[in-house]
Amino acid sequence: MTVDRIRAFNRFYTGKIGLITNRFLKSEYSLVQARVLYELSTTAPVHAADLIRNLGLSADYLSKILSKFEAQGLITRSPSPKDARKQVITLTPDGGAAYSGLKEQSNRHITSIIETLTPEEKSDLVNAMNQIEDILTPKEAGFVTIRSHRPGDIGYVIHRHGVIYAREYGFNTEFDAYVAGGMADFIENKTPGEHLWIAECRNRFAGAVAIVRNDAHKAQLRWLIVEPEARQKGIGTQLVNQAVRFAADNGYRFIILWTIDFLHAARRLYTNAGFQLAETKVSQVWGKTLTEECWQFKLE
Repeated sequence: MTVDRIRAFNRFYTGKIGLITNRFLKSEYSLVQARVLYELSTTAPVHAADLIRNLGLSADYLSKILSKFEAQGLITRSPSPKDARKQVITLTPDGGAAYSGLKEQSNRHITSIIETLTPEEKSDLVNAMNQIEDILTPKEAGFVTIRSHRPGDIGYVIHRHGVIYAREYGFNTEFDAYVAGGMADFIENKTPGEHLWIAECRNRFAGAVAIVRNDAHKAQLRWLIVEPEARQKGIGTQLVNQAVRFAADNGYRFIILWTIDFLHAARRLYTNAGFQLAETKVSQVWGKTLTEECWQFKLE
């Protein structure tokens, strides 16, 4: 099913952006030739080996393309000053003009596709593309960014809590009000010993956590959330560690948090960070009968 759906999307998308024919946007260049021009226009200096690696082309196929470009006066080739065995490939003014024409044509085509979309639809489209890239791009250490909250983040954190907890656990809209009330109080009465962090993957929201003041010696960890597609990547651990460090740096002696007994992934995070279960209670909240748990961490 997944393979069939991806193939169907590929057929739709390639048709939509004009990649079905042998010519790129009805120009004299193929899609591969257009990609070679793009690489030459955005990276300097460029060696043939770089193009082979970046585009996944065979040496023979690339050589044919470059020979054609050279005959048309679009590129020049010369030995590398650092290694005479390598060729440095440079766009000529005519080559630059050819690429600029392709770029302008592509921009006009994309503009015609999205010009009838609302701003919200354009934002959804970009976010969906970012998500596809994020999922399919191999991840390296450090790809997550954790930053302080900015204007607009509070509303989004409330929104994602409501959506995720309703979808995954069946919570009702009273949960939205609970999160919104706490966050409103946090913003209106925030002290230097309180903070909210946002985790991002490729500039897209991936999670959040906060430290709020419980009393002079005790902090509370609140609003930990990780987006479903961002889980199992260590983001929750990074957020919890960030919160613990902040609490320690601000002179708190203890951190507490409240969670629910069936949030197993969160409970593992807390256990691994050094929290211990201190209290349980049964509550009738958010349309559910829940066993709430208070966990505590003693700071050194």
